[in-house]
Amino acid sequence: MKTKARRSADRPKISPEADAAIIRLARLLGRQIARELHEERVAKETKSPEQPP
Repeated sequence: MKTKARRSADRPKISPEADAAIIRLARLLGRQIARELHEERVAKETKSPEQPP
């Protein structure tokens, strides 16, 4: 998903600490989403009967 690049004048001014916190939260959220998707996939695989080739 591409977004239009903002000019530097349009960006809100935030401290480096706040920027680092936002990046950390984004990573944690991404990991949580990936973990939940993986758990759903594993649950579906264990519930569905295996079919012989």
